[in-house]
Amino acid sequence: MLAWIDPTFHATEVVLTALVVLVLTASVVRASPDRMRSRIRTRGLAAAFRRSAATNTLAALIALEAVLVGPDLDLADLGLRPITVGDVLIALGLPAAAAATAALLTIRAGAIDPADDPLAFLRPATPAERRWAAVGALAAGAGEEIVFRGLFIAAGTALGLPPWAAALLSAGLFGLGHRYQGVRGMVVTTGAAVVFTTLYALTGNLIVPIALHATVDLVSLLFVPALLARHDQRPAAADTAGAATAGADTAALDTAAADTVAGTAAADVVGADGGGADSAAAEAGS
Repeated sequence: MLAWIDPTFHATEVVLTALVVLVLTASVVRASPDRMRSRIRTRGLAAAFRRSAATNTLAALIALEAVLVGPDLDLADLGLRPITVGDVLIALGLPAAAAATAALLTIRAGAIDPADDPLAFLRPATPAERRWAAVGALAAGAGEEIVFRGLFIAAGTALGLPPWAAALLSAGLFGLGHRYQGVRGMVVTTGAAVVFTTLYALTGNLIVPIALHATVDLVSLLFVPALLARHDQRPAAADTAGAATAGADTAALDTAAADTVAGTAAADVVGADGGGADSAAAEAGS
């Protein structure tokens, strides 16, 4: 597993890797669940996505800088290898399958109670939030894979760890990096890291985990909420239509009742007029 990873890190690459760790550590320390929710309430969700995109982009650029300055380090050591047809097929097929599965499960599950949704505070509700959520998802898909699967596994191996141990350590750090999602979120993202690492090990290329990672984030932040909203609107629309039909029926009954009352009133008037005519005739006869 990951046996091809055998990079050589010099002092500069080690310093740059430490800088990436420092950037991510600062982000994690400031991103407890309570602080993240408070920050979103005060600054807005779009700002949170912008900050996340900036952090992941910065970390990825530092990782790539290590490749540029490292004499014995190249892009292949970070999993950025030439893309084959098989890589493209897998990179397209797996995300499509993941999106279809998420859609099916979402439709079958129906509405989700916000209390049971650990990411409820991250669900975008406005066009601006959705745009920045998409940017954040793409930045996370590329940036986090380059850093956690590419740089950290390579750095761990260069420092003497077996590749599998470096991969497990990287997966643990990835889960810890999602501390703002709470314990449940850290467990889930650690499991996702294992899946991404397995794909990396099987294909030898980061393009597949990058594509799947970005798709998972896009589906979670944009696709699933849109499906839930559309699914929830259908019963509401049916109820509205039923209420409108009932209202129309009631109006028809009211109209019929009004006609009946009007008819009765008319008959009374006619009867009264008839009675008056009869009385006049009787008086004329006498």
